[in-house]
Amino acid sequence: MFLFNEVLNMPKLIVTGFSPLESLVREVFEEREKNFKGVVIQKIESEDILKNPSYITNDDVLICGQTIFKVFKKLKVRGQMVPVRVQINDFIQALTIAKQFGNEVNIINYNKKFLLEDTDKLESVFNLKINQYVYENLENAKKLIEELERKGQSIVIGSGLITSLAKKRGMHGILWYGKESIRQSVNIAFNILQSRIEELKNFKQEEYILKKFNDGVVTISETGRISNINQKALQLLNLEDYKSPQGTHIVHLFKKGELTEILLSKKEIKDKIVTHQNKMLFLTTFPIIVNNRFNGTVAILSDVDELQRNENKIRKTMYSKKMTATYHFDLIIGESERIKKTISKAKRFARTDSNILILGETGTGKELFAQSIHNESKRAPQPFIAVNCAAVPENLLESEFFGYIEGAFTGAKKGGKPGYFEQAHNGTVFLDEIGEIPLSLQAKLLRVLQENVVMRVGSSSTIPVNVRVISATNVDLIEKVKKGEFRKDLYYRIAVLNLFLPALRNRLDDLGRLVKFFTSRNYPEFVDNIDEALDEMVNLLSTHRWHGNIRELENTLERMFAYLESPSKATKSEILKNLEEAIEENSLLLVDDETNDKSFQSVIKETEIKQIKEVLKETNGNKQEAAKILGMSRSTLWRKLKELEVN
Repeated sequence: MFLFNEVLNMPKLIVTGFSPLESLVREVFEEREKNFKGVVIQKIESEDILKNPSYITNDDVLICGQTIFKVFKKLKVRGQMVPVRVQINDFIQALTIAKQFGNEVNIINYNKKFLLEDTDKLESVFNLKINQYVYENLENAKKLIEELERKGQSIVIGSGLITSLAKKRGMHGILWYGKESIRQSVNIAFNILQSRIEELKNFKQEEYILKKFNDGVVTISETGRISNINQKALQLLNLEDYKSPQGTHIVHLFKKGELTEILLSKKEIKDKIVTHQNKMLFLTTFPIIVNNRFNGTVAILSDVDELQRNENKIRKTMYSKKMTATYHFDLIIGESERIKKTISKAKRFARTDSNILILGETGTGKELFAQSIHNESKRAPQPFIAVNCAAVPENLLESEFFGYIEGAFTGAKKGGKPGYFEQAHNGTVFLDEIGEIPLSLQAKLLRVLQENVVMRVGSSSTIPVNVRVISATNVDLIEKVKKGEFRKDLYYRIAVLNLFLPALRNRLDDLGRLVKFFTSRNYPEFVDNIDEALDEMVNLLSTHRWHGNIRELENTLERMFAYLESPSKATKSEILKNLEEAIEENSLLLVDDETNDKSFQSVIKETEIKQIKEVLKETNGNKQEAAKILGMSRSTLWRKLKELEVN
């Protein structure tokens, strides 16, 4: 055995077989030593490897004779084996040497005859008689050599094993490997070794990154061997008990099936669910391409059950933690005087910290305005919690609004849960459809608005909160107050400022812009077609009442586009015909909307009257100050006072 340098965890170059090979390896290694610092080179007898095959690791490179290579292969010795193969020039040289010792030569090969063709030509050229023999194992080889000796044969050509046995019997043993054969195998072995060393270098670089991944990560070389694998992947693939998966070929780790096919594929495979040992895995692979050449694969693995659990946690976290407002005033489409005034008033309201009541018909964009006000206000960096009061079951309203403590009721979460107002601390709560809150909750909501504290269900202590409330409704809250269905004091708390959203039929100037906006957002391929037909479309749309407002308009356009086949076939007449049909369908969906519209307009008018009266009372009749609070000019206030006959 000889060692050039010993460094732990580096691949070994192992030489076994015969002395000429060992000396040549030393010679070649010294030429290339600078590229292989830290490599361990060992000379080991083949008998020692046969006794302890596990000594050879997956990363090792083994140079051996062709005969022992076949034996090692049957034993499934690990590592990369490089057999020294006989080159024709070396074999001719062996015959030339044999001729020097006599006229009859015996060629002995493992398992099958070395020369498969007729030997007559070789015998004629070299003036030699050539005999061929085959052996199956070491004992068989020994008996064959002994038999040839008894027959008076003295010249044998073959592998290191055969020639060494012949020499022990006093015969001429001529090795059929020469420098050409050995150097070629040595070069192959060193190239493999260099590749292995590069893989190990990359492994160390990747190891730190892989450890930080929550998912399983496996890197696979272009030859199908595992270059690196993190702990999570070991768990998912049930390889934790495997001593050294690095360097092992995929087919030696897993049964042939869908998993091995995907891992060995050179294509990108996304979001594939595979079953491995009764476990469902979510698998994505990415091919590594370097200089247009496939250089291996990276596989990302996740446990499907774990993903589902995490998804549920994320959803719960999203609902239990801060939420944000995404809309801004610049996303509100329209240039009509009504919408511009509404936006201007909303921006002025955003600069205050007073509670706001947004009044508007269905589909006028109440939440869009609520989010825009929040994002325009000083509370913009803080949470925005939107609550649809009609969607929360009545038996859960109190716990959802104000939270609960652990053990407050059966099924209460461990540690309790904060309510909407706690979640929105320092931010905004948007209470949509506030008219649907039952009286039983209205008193508690009023206390929050008056005292800025909440008390969780099951608790006796209060929690301070700093929240701005923006409410919205499309019902007659004043009528509800008159009927005793909505508290008057709560109404005045939520309606400090009132924002009236115009109906679409009152801002028909915006129809063209809205049509173009929805088209470019949802059906960009039809933009040119719509531009051509826009004027006629607006004329047609202007004849409809739009009781569902922007939402109804968008649904109408969706139906129209559904009828159109493709931009190339969408003529102006086809667009107008389908639009008219889509509008006509709306009338089938609306019942008593004219009556509802008149009723709602009267609600808005009455609300405005009450608000003006309240503000004038607060300012002791100072109209200039009242106009400022109401967000309107003095002339507008004078006009409304004249219209409403309020002095």
